[in-house]
Amino acid sequence: MARTIFTLFFLLFFLAPARQNAQQPAFFSLQPADTLHKPRLWAAVGSGSVIYSTALVFMHRSWVSNAPSKHFHTINDSGDWNQMDKMGHWFLSYNQGRWLYSGVRWAGVRPRTAAWLGFAGSQLMMGTLEMFDGYASRWGFSWSDMGFNLLGSGMFLSQQIGWGEQRIMMKVSAWPKTYPSDPIYPVSPAGSDGSTTLQQRSDALYGTGPVSLFLKNYNASTVWVSVNPRSFLSERGAWLPRWLNVAVGMGADNLFVGQGYEWKANLDCNGPDCDTYRLDPDRYPRTRQFYLSFDIDLTRIPVRNRFLRMLAGAVNIIKVPAPALEFTDRGAVRFHPLFF
Repeated sequence: MARTIFTLFFLLFFLAPARQNAQQPAFFSLQPADTLHKPRLWAAVGSGSVIYSTALVFMHRSWVSNAPSKHFHTINDSGDWNQMDKMGHWFLSYNQGRWLYSGVRWAGVRPRTAAWLGFAGSQLMMGTLEMFDGYASRWGFSWSDMGFNLLGSGMFLSQQIGWGEQRIMMKVSAWPKTYPSDPIYPVSPAGSDGSTTLQQRSDALYGTGPVSLFLKNYNASTVWVSVNPRSFLSERGAWLPRWLNVAVGMGADNLFVGQGYEWKANLDCNGPDCDTYRLDPDRYPRTRQFYLSFDIDLTRIPVRNRFLRMLAGAVNIIKVPAPALEFTDRGAVRFHPLFF
């Protein structure tokens, strides 16, 4: 697979004509090159191949080695996790395309070619992840996941080619959740005295730490579509700050299993002796949450320092905390003075 990404970069870079200018910036400069900068190109290809290969090993150990493998198969998981996993695919594929674009533009690749490279590289990485799922018995290759992968990288590509900028961005926010400490006892098998808590279930299901909080914990994270109104209004919107965005977010609560309210203590256990837990739907209803808030596009804040601009682009995947209105599919409406 590393050879695949190397070939992709090689063909797209060298089949695309580059403009000819006499001078190029220094290799370690943060200034993007105006023409194809071959040392930077090879550095980008080499770094990309190493990162991609390392990610493959990590994903194989995480997805396949820890789950019984079987023949390649598909799964229809479009209704799982209140679609929060699909929002994650949308968010990741969009931002992977954006990051790859910035990297190859630094190497002097033309904007249009760089946009297609961002799209192709994002599809390659997310598609590889989905292929691993296809060989793991606990999961499977999901066409709905692939659809949201295409939506995310296509969203990046269409804006970059059509407008030459990103007016609509995908962002994420998260805040740790605390759960009741009440013990939960198995509903089967009869007589089992094993118990768990919602915190233990959350830690086992989603993991701990900041990466898990933002990318895996569906109860704690919110995925946002952040729109820049000024970029659409031209002169009519001159009174709006260039950096001000309006964001619409989607989150969830009480998701402790893909669907329903029941789970087994051990995913690999299928017999009648497996401890099975069930939540009360009235006490812990699965809930969709929708938010309306303000945001800041950090890349539109005028900053001269190139390092600070690069840093702003890197952290621009995080939605800025701001007041927010929350609407749920349970009919609740709440105002948050400051929502993370």
